[in-house]
Amino acid sequence: MIRNLAFGCALLSVLILVVLTVAGGLVYPDYDHLTQFISEMGATGVVTGPAVSAGFIVSGVLLTLFWLLCIGLFPRSLLSTAGFGLSALNGVGLMFGGVFPCAFECSLTDPTPSAVLHDVFGGIGYLAGIAGVSLIALAARRWPRDRILYPLGLACGIPAAAAIWLLHPGFEWYGAAQRVVEIALAVFALAVAMRLLARPHGGEVA
Repeated sequence: MIRNLAFGCALLSVLILVVLTVAGGLVYPDYDHLTQFISEMGATGVVTGPAVSAGFIVSGVLLTLFWLLCIGLFPRSLLSTAGFGLSALNGVGLMFGGVFPCAFECSLTDPTPSAVLHDVFGGIGYLAGIAGVSLIALAARRWPRDRILYPLGLACGIPAAAAIWLLHPGFEWYGAAQRVVEIALAVFALAVAMRLLARPHGGEVA
């Protein structure tokens, strides 16, 4: 029951974010996924703002709940608990990214208090999420049923860690860099969720 709940949370969280990104990009005038942040679709003063911000909140809550449930569903260790906890912070960052939308076009010129909080929570969420993937991957080396999460964690974590340093307007394709981070974190979350369904029992102490 709890495993199914956790799986549903992960799946719905990713689906909501994907639908918001695709649909919002179609509605937002002249939106370019390669050169604009996803958050621009949730900014104040744009037609997609309220819907996208609400979606960020719901997706973030679901993602946070998923990672917190994983703490009790996988073998417990210091590494795994820290990894799942940091990954949960990624969900918290997404949630507060919706609570505190950035200004129009997420401009860095004279940012509003809401925009500052948006960037702070978003940045912390990304960094925590990438660190979480790395720690979960390391912990998975000791999980006989789930060792596949170790190479997958590296395959997701390394590109995300490289791309996060390109998330600034000085890099022309910062939108593409953000997609690399988002896709990497989403793929790993779905992989962990799939491993949950394959486990015959609940959590076990490592």
